[in-house]
Amino acid sequence: EELTDLKNKKLESLYLQTENNKLQNILQLEKDSPYTVVNAKVILDKGSPYLNSVIINKGSNAGIKLGMPVLSKGYLAGKIVEVNFISSRILLLNDLNSRIPVVVSPSGSQSIMTGIGKKNPRLQYLPENFEVNQKESLVFTSGKDGVLFPGIAVGRAELKDDEISVKLHADPDQIIFVSVALDQAPDVGAR
Repeated sequence: EELTDLKNKKLESLYLQTENNKLQNILQLEKDSPYTVVNAKVILDKGSPYLNSVIINKGSNAGIKLGMPVLSKGYLAGKIVEVNFISSRILLLNDLNSRIPVVVSPSGSQSIMTGIGKKNPRLQYLPENFEVNQKESLVFTSGKDGVLFPGIAVGRAELKDDEISVKLHADPDQIIFVSVALDQAPDVGAR
């Protein structure tokens, strides 16, 4: 019995150590972030009108408002689509209802990133002569919607089956802790 109890305590300790490492990483990202953020924990949601959305444990009581960008490990993961007093819903970038104006570097081509219900969203409305460079075609928010801040890293453009998709930096299936960007830090807007 003592041996079993010690094994269980060791497993519990390993789990807590993993959680602690994740939280320390979140705190470091918050410190280095160019945004004023509120950190939150994701609560999985199965009764959703959306295919790919999650609920977080922070809401209007923490200053969260509709449309705010949600970051995972510093990369865009989605945006706030519902806000309650103590919780909020995030529409993830790969949801069928997700539409984000983006810019593709280094060409500066404007596009709309559209969720398709699968892991990697598609780029639509690109110029006819647009060519994908698998290593250099990085995707960022353009800020054209007036909601999301410009320049948030989203992913890398890639060509597959004659479609240009975006391999997201923030894996929508692995999001546990997020940072909701409330505002840009004062020195970011001056750049």
